[in-house]
Amino acid sequence: MNILSIVIIALVALSAFTGAVIGVVKGFTKVNSWAVELILTGLIIIPVSYRAIAPLGGSLAAIITLGVTVALVYAMLGLFKLFRFGLNSRIELRKKLSYYRQYDEIEDNTEKILCAMGSEDKKAFKKLAKRKFKQSGGVWGGIDRVFGMIALALKGAVIAGIISAVSLAIIDFSRLAADGGSLNGALGGIYVSGAWAFFKNYIFDFIVIGIFSLCIRNGFAGGLSSSAWGLIVLGMVAGSAVLSFHLAFTAPEFLSAAAKMEGSLANSLAGVGDVLEAVGLTYNKLAQIIIGLIIFVFMLIAVILIAVFVPKLIDKARDGVIFRSIDGVLGAIALTAVVVGLLLVVGALANSLRGQEFMDVFSAYFAKSGVATYFYDKNLLNSFGVLTEFPLIGTWFN
Repeated sequence: MNILSIVIIALVALSAFTGAVIGVVKGFTKVNSWAVELILTGLIIIPVSYRAIAPLGGSLAAIITLGVTVALVYAMLGLFKLFRFGLNSRIELRKKLSYYRQYDEIEDNTEKILCAMGSEDKKAFKKLAKRKFKQSGGVWGGIDRVFGMIALALKGAVIAGIISAVSLAIIDFSRLAADGGSLNGALGGIYVSGAWAFFKNYIFDFIVIGIFSLCIRNGFAGGLSSSAWGLIVLGMVAGSAVLSFHLAFTAPEFLSAAAKMEGSLANSLAGVGDVLEAVGLTYNKLAQIIIGLIIFVFMLIAVILIAVFVPKLIDKARDGVIFRSIDGVLGAIALTAVVVGLLLVVGALANSLRGQEFMDVFSAYFAKSGVATYFYDKNLLNSFGVLTEFPLIGTWFN
């Protein structure tokens, strides 16, 4: 084991320890458990996909694997939300019980404080005021802290591990650590170790699962209405620009205004007439462009006002549990579908280069992949006969 391996292990261990300490302080009900969900999803789907689903072959295996992966992410998210809700309910109930058990003491303490204030006994008042009545969560509070410790310890380890693994993968792909490479002496030993040979197969699987989880969480939080409204706003901005210049170049009133502005521009910009002519602009065309920009600014102000106030109405509508739930689920589905589509296109592009020698190292990461393989060497689009070739890309290396 070389010094860098020790540094990486120490970094992961330190991140896990730091997370564990924070988790004990905050408790599971106040932390995010995405790392636990990520690990559990990966431990289930990767071996199942590689051993049971992959033999089905082709697009069927890809569709089943990606569908089951998304379903598992949803299931883990829902399961841990329910667990967090149930644990929080138990803790709050135990705190109320703790409060009522202390109620007489609290009332007695309040009375003593008032008496001390009335008698102006500052010493007694300070002593009584410092007394604290803690509402204990009991055994449920202990469970909360234990699970918080585990959740954040795994979160710290996963973050440090992914950063280290991706960095090592990039160095591996660059061939800097290969025989003769400038980093071979420092890093070469890592890439021939049994640990790296095992973990490299699953780096991209966990990254893809993490992307799914991120899409589902953000899509649910934002909702389909917010995403759709964002697209509508972009459409209104683009439409305003098109309409503004269409009016400036075609509407008689604006053409007349441009003709009147032409003389003023000719006098003001007499010194740059040759430059305008060189780029194909006349003073009349320049006047039309200026008028188009003015119209666009006024239209943009209206769009901004609409864009500011409509989301407030959407937020009010999302106050309803039913609307928020349906909107959140649709938003999660939509965002996940868009990102999956992008990953498939990028993977198909990468797969078109698979025959090149410099891609051999990268391809080796998918030898035992259970999920990411369907975005690269077993790309779902390629299985359907879509985007099987990128002719332009191919000519770059011929």
